[in-house]
Amino acid sequence: MKSILDNRPELAKEVNKVAEVAGYLWQKGWAERNGGNITVNITEYVDDEIRRMPAISEVKQIGVTLPHLKGCYFYCKGTNMRMRDLARWPMDNGSVIRILDDCASYVIIADKPVQPTSEVPSHLSVHNYLISTGSPYKASVHTHPIELIALSHNKKFMEKDVATNLLWSMIPETKAFCHVVWV
Repeated sequence: MKSILDNRPELAKEVNKVAEVAGYLWQKGWAERNGGNITVNITEYVDDEIRRMPAISEVKQIGVTLPHLKGCYFYCKGTNMRMRDLARWPMDNGSVIRILDDCASYVIIADKPVQPTSEVPSHLSVHNYLISTGSPYKASVHTHPIELIALSHNKKFMEKDVATNLLWSMIPETKAFCHVVWV
């Protein structure tokens, strides 16, 4: 079966970078089982042949209009797909989506109709913001690190700014956002 990556070395390199990161996330325990998602803006690697590719899915609504995403393409991890499998077989565990001209919906164009996760609207909102600010960042990654989940069960770490300051003291060069939900 022909892949969108065939004869497109730059696009293949980008998708393989995602696969490499997925492997690290799985090996380090930063994204357990199928927890976590990756969405990468691959628009700069899209050629005219890709732009003409037909949809292989029904139109999916994003739930919000994202005007800066018009004409954009993204590689997205699939729902219920594991990071370890994405690392080995990225096009079997993710797909390429095209944002439609209404900026409120998308279709899958390659390689298989692997549905993006339910978090894709929030990831796309992040991408919309990144593009609107001229940011060079192209990826939205969200994980469920096992150690951080364990930390969240200790009320001391949930006091104002305690976990944030602890994380920043360990990895100051990283912009991190932690959202803890008490159930």
